[in-house]
Amino acid sequence: MNLTYSRRNFLHTSVIAGAVLAAEPHFAAVPAVAPTPAKPGFPVADYHVHLGPTLSIDQALQLGKERGVQIGIVEHPGPDYPIKTDADLQKYIDNLRQYPVRIGLQPVYAGWSTAFSKNLLDQLDYILMDALTLPNSDGTWLAIWQIDTHVDDAEEFMKRYMQFIEQVMTTEPIDIFAWPTFLPVPIARQYSQLWTSQRMQRIIDLAKARKLAIEINEVAHVPDDTFIRLAKRANLKFTFGTDSRNQNATHFYYCYQMAQKCGLTEANMFVPKRK
Repeated sequence: MNLTYSRRNFLHTSVIAGAVLAAEPHFAAVPAVAPTPAKPGFPVADYHVHLGPTLSIDQALQLGKERGVQIGIVEHPGPDYPIKTDADLQKYIDNLRQYPVRIGLQPVYAGWSTAFSKNLLDQLDYILMDALTLPNSDGTWLAIWQIDTHVDDAEEFMKRYMQFIEQVMTTEPIDIFAWPTFLPVPIARQYSQLWTSQRMQRIIDLAKARKLAIEINEVAHVPDDTFIRLAKRANLKFTFGTDSRNQNATHFYYCYQMAQKCGLTEANMFVPKRK
């Protein structure tokens, strides 16, 4: 499986994205006539923006300027992605440092950081990681964001998923846990049943122990307001992210909706320091 292709194209394939959003009432797509929720009364940032053929740095900055949203750029490191070596990482950082953006990475594989020097990783403003690339026992990976992901037993999947979430949140050098509580399409309708209070609380406890921020993800509409309120009560910080590679960058609906619904303020938001 070419993870570079599949991961990048999932979010830009409307049929797939629509299927995910329609799989559960909680993920319902935004009606065409629905008014956009008011922008929060605090500085807003999109820390999950990818550059590429459909979005240049200048285009991203222009979108941010038009929408009054600060920008954080991320790229995937690893053997299937553009950043493979220290030299690649240094070039990436140096190229972006001249722009008024936060510079981050979005690792995919567990153990990714061993390929890079710590002094280089320390130059990053933040690292954002999700648990969507689930390792298999045979050394392969289950890409749970794909439309054709197969789940035989939802409870067994959740046990395995939670184990990997714990691994990511306790062993990876990250600042933001992304796509929290996302479920693959076959079991997305069971969101409220599978995300028990115990499982949600476990993620919150892990984030609190390491002072990790929680991403509110625009494209997947996760986590839900129940999780956000629990995390807010635990004094966790949040970020907004579109995970976009096109004009959808900095365009928020769900994130603003959740900010309004859950009473998020500037004090609840994570702001990585620019290095």
